[in-house]
Amino acid sequence: MKRQTKYSIFACSLILVLASWGSCKRTSTITKVEMHLSAFGVESDEYPSVDAVIDFEHDSSNCLKWFYNPSHQSSNYKLSSNETRKALDLLQELDLQNLKEYKSNISDEPTSTTTIYTSSGNYVIKDYGLKAGYPLQQLYKLVYEF
Repeated sequence: MKRQTKYSIFACSLILVLASWGSCKRTSTITKVEMHLSAFGVESDEYPSVDAVIDFEHDSSNCLKWFYNPSHQSSNYKLSSNETRKALDLLQELDLQNLKEYKSNISDEPTSTTTIYTSSGNYVIKDYGLKAGYPLQQLYKLVYEF
């Protein structure tokens, strides 16, 4: 009987630990992301900058594509629901607690900023020259319409 009790206590403890670990992992929910993908400083005026807001709580997005050169027309576009889900999946792969600044060795690269809003706080990523690795590169490609 003692052996059964030990196994029962161990099993209950294991279940409690796993349940609390799972709930800790889900305490921070990504609610929104704002991106300013800048082409300012790029030698050609043919490259657009993109300002994007993706609201995951409302499954909505708004992206503004604009050019430093005023002869090019600005435009608005939205991401599809599938693209919005892909963006959230990519953001969930980030280690938000250990974000860093991404820098290029070239001093005149454009500076882009991504702000991630979560239920537990906000996180800002500065990226000089859009040099960040996975999954940010895939997020940029998803949002950046050229």
